[in-house]
Amino acid sequence: MFAVYYRPDLAKTAEEFKERHGAVDLDCNRKFTHVFILGGDGTLLEAIRRHPCVLESVVIHLGLGKVNFYKSAEITLPIDEAVSRVLKGEYKVLELSTLESDGCIALNEAAVYRRDPGRLLSFKITTDEGQIAGRADGIIVSTPHGASGYVVSTFGPVVDYRADVIVVSFVAPYTLYLRPMVLTSKRVVIETREDAVLVCDGREARMGRVFEVAKGQRRLKLAIFGDFQFIQRVAERLRSL
Repeated sequence: MFAVYYRPDLAKTAEEFKERHGAVDLDCNRKFTHVFILGGDGTLLEAIRRHPCVLESVVIHLGLGKVNFYKSAEITLPIDEAVSRVLKGEYKVLELSTLESDGCIALNEAAVYRRDPGRLLSFKITTDEGQIAGRADGIIVSTPHGASGYVVSTFGPVVDYRADVIVVSFVAPYTLYLRPMVLTSKRVVIETREDAVLVCDGREARMGRVFEVAKGQRRLKLAIFGDFQFIQRVAERLRSL
């Protein structure tokens, strides 16, 4: 069974898709083989946030947004053609890692900031490799593929999406020895001296002073039509930001 999740302005397109192919709106009360995303990467992130069960299905991202790093094809395919390829099994499944923290699932990153704007955040970070402490405007914990977005803006690295790592970077570090880190740790624990807020993929999750961000148990199963040209997609993504 097909499900669809869509950006509000694409509601008419979604209705036509549902009528033509017997699809239904995405919810977690049913099982789906495939979920079609009508929108861009933001729509995909919203689908994961609202309906985590989307990670149990194969996702077809049609690339109808401004930022389409996770699109299923290099060019935007018509919906009917995408459905035809799915029914024929003419696609590969690419599994992409996630992060989990306090019930939130992030495909790109989980970030921690001081709750009071304009003030530095004092923190200690504990990983499997050891500890580091310092002060900065914020801390970003990212998946390898997520690092090509927000993390790059903090002069962090572009990391191969296949690497089994967590990327930690810092927003405007006051402590000058703080530099982006690529770690094989399974989790990162952030302890702050002041009240801070956890933000998962751009959405506020909770406040506190201790946050654990771990490699997710579930992965995004993304349908790919053709080849997945990672470096080309990174370049396209950075040009679109």
